[in-house]
Amino acid sequence: MRHVLACAVLAASVLLGGCAGSAIYRGMDASSGAFVSTASPVVSVVPAEGFETVLAGYTLCRVPFENSIMNTVSSNVWFSMQESEDAQLVAVLADCPSEMIWEVRPIGVDFQILKVFYERNGISPNDATVHVYMRPASMDPWTPLFAAAGRSVWEGSSLVARYEWTSMTDKEKLIVEYREPAPEILEGMNPRLVDLEAFIARSQQAFALDGVATPVTPVPVRGVVISDRLLAPVIGAVTTNQIFTP
Repeated sequence: MRHVLACAVLAASVLLGGCAGSAIYRGMDASSGAFVSTASPVVSVVPAEGFETVLAGYTLCRVPFENSIMNTVSSNVWFSMQESEDAQLVAVLADCPSEMIWEVRPIGVDFQILKVFYERNGISPNDATVHVYMRPASMDPWTPLFAAAGRSVWEGSSLVARYEWTSMTDKEKLIVEYREPAPEILEGMNPRLVDLEAFIARSQQAFALDGVATPVTPVPVRGVVISDRLLAPVIGAVTTNQIFTP
């Protein structure tokens, strides 16, 4: 199901009414502590109180076309990494070429081959598609960056709540991950329902989507090299834009 950032765009159109023609900024807003995009889409990911910014970065990533291993396209990726006690929050905004679009579906993503404990497709346009699963450390692009920034990181897998939307044009995809150390459970088993429900509740309270108020105070965005092997399965696959199909 396609979930677009309609409500966030609508709310932000009033806040950014005087900014037509200004350069697009994607990254952290020092004045609000939020990860923002000032256009395409206009949205901010506002962390809950207690989260501290670790890194705001930009990278290029070769993402798969459909489920192909060999056929890939280049995507611009902006991201922010934040942490609180025993939890992490990562926001990712990726674009794709004009002849391609994003779709929110389990194609070319890591949870395609991992056990999913919970999934939800919202009803309203601004609802996220949500997946909860464990990501092994060997497949995680973010833990090495937290460690390189001098932050303490947990060993082993991460329990991830992945929230995902596309923009109105499907040219941009927004992903927000809430992350905690994975619980110790027997292979093939699920976390206890009460623990899973508590984790999902914490993930829902960890951030909110909002508009973007001006002026934005940009935070320097670092160019970061991240392995395509690790990052592409977090972002997912592109597909053909039917408008450009002969």
